[in-house]
Amino acid sequence: MKVIHIAGFSNTGKTTFITKLLPELEKLGPVGVIKHIGHHGYSLPEGKDTTRFFAAGAAASAGIDARKSVLLLQENDLERVLELLCDAGMQYAVVEGFKEKPYPKIVIGHVPGAEHIILKDPSVEDVLAHLGEFSDLVTPEGLSKEIQRDCTPGMTTLVSTIAIHRNSPKEKITDLREELDERIRELGDVSARLEYSGNNDAGSPLKLIIGVCAPDPRLAIEVALLATDLLIRFITGEEE
Repeated sequence: MKVIHIAGFSNTGKTTFITKLLPELEKLGPVGVIKHIGHHGYSLPEGKDTTRFFAAGAAASAGIDARKSVLLLQENDLERVLELLCDAGMQYAVVEGFKEKPYPKIVIGHVPGAEHIILKDPSVEDVLAHLGEFSDLVTPEGLSKEIQRDCTPGMTTLVSTIAIHRNSPKEKITDLREELDERIRELGDVSARLEYSGNNDAGSPLKLIIGVCAPDPRLAIEVALLATDLLIRFITGEEE
């Protein structure tokens, strides 16, 4: 899932720009949006059952009508909400606000001290042309949904997560992907993905996700074992 971070002060046109960007992103895949409400807070409708359930301590309170759903979560951590969007199958997440976050970002207007800027006051076309420069967030559930979308119906999908020693250079993943592709080339109609998960807490291990699409469970497991074999030195922290 691409995280498209848009920062700027109030009344600079962020929301207007996002409403123009969303229809174009939707043509490429499902999109979720997160807005930083800031110090104003968000007032829930009084007397509604979903509000009462939320106030009573429900971790999640949902209401569904004939056209839409409303979901209230006892969660205010941006990274955790991004993970939930990825788990739900979003391919793009647009984040409005959270200027202090270190994601590669678009700046609307003047933002003193802003870092990791990709574009300033861009057009929608500019953003679409630079999508590859934004952060990627991968979760096991999100990768599973992505693989299932690309897999032929009836094929077997397998997703597993492995903790990786923190000093393992991420650049190595490109070499590992190429080596894995070479190893599975003779196995027929199979595909495999190696992806770093995002949003790792400080001090916690990096996580690498293996995703496989294969004609049958036996071959899916065989490919996953091949990928795991390539990662042994990272799991143990040993050098080549």
